[in-house]
Amino acid sequence: TFRPLSLNEFAKLANIAEQDNRFVTTAPYTVNNNVSYVSVPLQAGYVLLNRKFGIQLNGGLATDLFIKNRKTADGGELEEIEQGRGKDSPYRPLNFSGLLGTEVTYRVGDRYRIAVNPGLRYPLKSVYKSEVGIESVPVIFDLGVRFRYIFR
Repeated sequence: TFRPLSLNEFAKLANIAEQDNRFVTTAPYTVNNNVSYVSVPLQAGYVLLNRKFGIQLNGGLATDLFIKNRKTADGGELEEIEQGRGKDSPYRPLNFSGLLGTEVTYRVGDRYRIAVNPGLRYPLKSVYKSEVGIESVPVIFDLGVRFRYIFR
């Protein structure tokens, strides 16, 4: 059966192709690559403005735990491939990311605020292990909406 290759399988195939001077290609197809992480963020903020509208600057660090990588081809013609943690995985099992963001709030009551949180996440190292030989440091922009209750 045909399926998208994992990074490890592609590297092995490329080494064989160099020795044989043969490399077989297929018709082009689109592959969806989903990488799953569990992230534990730790952030601190500084309030710049605390009135009806509020502004806060946030910074911190997140611990990112790799869970799995799943590749599927559009159309369902190729078999799905999934790769988890372990020695054979090209992904770092643990990585750290720097966090930077703001929070813009609006007071809707004495104890309630609605906030919009744009943020930036930048991995401190490549998401791939150093022996893989590929550098990938994806910068992620996120946007969140919060509803906040203030205890007094």
